[in-house]
Amino acid sequence: MFKPWKLVLFFLLCLVLALLLNLPIQQVLAQLKLPATVQLGGVDGTLFKGRVAALTLNQFPLRGVRYRFMPSCLTVLKFCYLIDYDQGRIQLAYDVVNGDSELGSSRVEYPVMELLNHFPATLPIKPSGSLGLEIDDMSMLQNRLVTVKGRLLWRGLGVNQDDIQINIGDYQVEFSGDATHYEFDFSDLDADLDVRGDGRITADGQYQVDLRVSAESSIDSQVRSVLELVGKRSGVNNYRIEQQGRLPPQIARQLFP
Repeated sequence: MFKPWKLVLFFLLCLVLALLLNLPIQQVLAQLKLPATVQLGGVDGTLFKGRVAALTLNQFPLRGVRYRFMPSCLTVLKFCYLIDYDQGRIQLAYDVVNGDSELGSSRVEYPVMELLNHFPATLPIKPSGSLGLEIDDMSMLQNRLVTVKGRLLWRGLGVNQDDIQINIGDYQVEFSGDATHYEFDFSDLDADLDVRGDGRITADGQYQVDLRVSAESSIDSQVRSVLELVGKRSGVNNYRIEQQGRLPPQIARQLFP
């Protein structure tokens, strides 16, 4: 026997889905309280896909932002979005049960000098190259960091200032951490220097770095001068760089939100 309520229920479900598919994202954002570090402008699209003309995170601009909803996450009670932009990609998930936010397989890359413009410290030299950040996993709960794991890549590390032009290759920093501290492992990739070392940063901004650097005897004399300035000789063409101190408060707050 045909039951009319089933047809009505099916119609209502289709209507709700159609409304969600076409719900303007501006109406959703109007109901959200975004963190002060997030600034949006020129948002155009629906809840499921669209574009953002201007997006700034912690003073860092993201350009050419495009977002897309990933419906497969609904089976595990999560809202997931794939966000593409000119400098990289972010996979963002929000758990509707416990309010946990997660990042996975995300990356971003900027020229080094563009990043330094956001920090008050003045360097005696102009570093060159690009810094890339890759996040394997990151979890936030109530706007506090729970866990994070990823790597920082400095491609074309060098100096480009006046008559000094140096490029000593690519280097990597693997990191993991939580709300109390970060642990680091330093290594070289395609580089002129053999680098190994580790480091640590705590939530109060205290840091320690211990690097061991080996150079070929034919290394550029300017690079050798820098190594002798910042490190101590530990053998023939071998140097050890040990640093400790406290980060500026504004940088510590960004590392431990």
